[in-house]
Amino acid sequence: MRQPAPPSESKSLPPQNHRWLRARKARPTRFTVFFSAYLSCGLLLAAFALRPSRVGAQADDQVRFNIKNPGQSLFKLAIPQGLGDPQNGALSQEVLSRDLALSGFFEVLDPRSFLANVQKEELGIGPDAWRSVNAAGVIKARLTVTGGEMRAQFRLFEVVKGDSPVLSKDYTGPPSDARHLIHRFAADVVKYFTTEDAFFATQIAFSQRSGKAQEIVVMDWDGAAQHKVTSNGSQNLLPSWSPGGGGLLYTSFIRGTPDLWSVALGGKPKRVSTQPGLNTGGVYSPDGSKIALTLSKDGNSEIYLLNADGSIIKRLTSNSFIDSSPTWSPDGSQIAFVSDRYGSPQIWVMSSSGAGQTKLTRKGNYNQEPAWAPRPINGQSLIAFSARDEKGNYDVFTVNSQTQEIVRLTENRGSNNHPTWAPNARALAYLSSRGGIWVATADGKTERQVHRGDAEGPTWGPLPKGR
Repeated sequence: MRQPAPPSESKSLPPQNHRWLRARKARPTRFTVFFSAYLSCGLLLAAFALRPSRVGAQADDQVRFNIKNPGQSLFKLAIPQGLGDPQNGALSQEVLSRDLALSGFFEVLDPRSFLANVQKEELGIGPDAWRSVNAAGVIKARLTVTGGEMRAQFRLFEVVKGDSPVLSKDYTGPPSDARHLIHRFAADVVKYFTTEDAFFATQIAFSQRSGKAQEIVVMDWDGAAQHKVTSNGSQNLLPSWSPGGGGLLYTSFIRGTPDLWSVALGGKPKRVSTQPGLNTGGVYSPDGSKIALTLSKDGNSEIYLLNADGSIIKRLTSNSFIDSSPTWSPDGSQIAFVSDRYGSPQIWVMSSSGAGQTKLTRKGNYNQEPAWAPRPINGQSLIAFSARDEKGNYDVFTVNSQTQEIVRLTENRGSNNHPTWAPNARALAYLSSRGGIWVATADGKTERQVHRGDAEGPTWGPLPKGR
């Protein structure tokens, strides 16, 4: 694996001079001072399959996934266009294909290869026609609207089991719920094969330019249903989700200074932390009782632990260098962060009490934006981060928090940064110089663009309760 090279002097790269963070305590009353610093720092403050198990001879054994055995062939799945209304039929094919291809468990076959007469088969299958194109599974759908109500019918077949569906679901709802119903069946397919909850009902928040302002925007994970959470005409940055997904933390300059705010989705924003200087990169602990936050009230960027109401519990880091971008371990016992205390930004880890601060990355000289996977992946506790390579591009990597092993996920696809995990840790979203927000499977092998417009600081929300 090629590691990031020494700092480049290219003007397109973030500057190495972070003295503005270490300078003596200033009075940050003007937006221009801090927003210019924010931009020049390049978001440093924000954050410096599987294959069917074949253990036995029975058909059931041939299609159950061994989800702890990564790197093997994926389950080949055919998803023809749905029946019924052509527009909704095309939508069902698009949404199901995107969901399941990015779940990390399936290879979705090219519809151009299909030989079966889908219209004649209706909601059934002729196994031989699908076996001939190497499909291990087939999904059929029919979406119809009658009297202002949509009926969505879905069938999953395992070709080895013949022409009887192994999973049949019929859902109803208003026509506007079409995407939701399709996501729901995709999640049922994942649950059927793996017993895991999928991320198809989740959302991603990010900051987006709106004229001279930046507003917080929330969208479905696949880019649909975008809507603004803030509309105050100021600079609103670096959103992060509450554990239950009902609200967000973010930094806003609405009062002229970079304060930490919270907002319940559909509710009214309120200030949480108004310490002098920067109040940025706030993230809730997994239980929602605490907030880890970067403050510069001491004249230097340090990580603090706050109560959920914004009152300070304790200062976690204390040195003359930059410490920023905290991210919690799934159990809340540890915090990973970025520090340049040894000369360049690296990923560090410490106890949530601030004890045992240890350098985690020792390769590369510009590692930043850590995001701790919300659960172990194949027994590994992974932290995603971005790092600069020898070409001056940023790419997404993971580091094992126990072994310090580093794996590169993106390469030769432009510049990619600010990774954020899906709640089941089977996928990541990140920014790309190719435009907007992209989502990839956790191994980086399959990716899709989910948002084409301007975006900064994406953060993937938790799975809604009851989904």
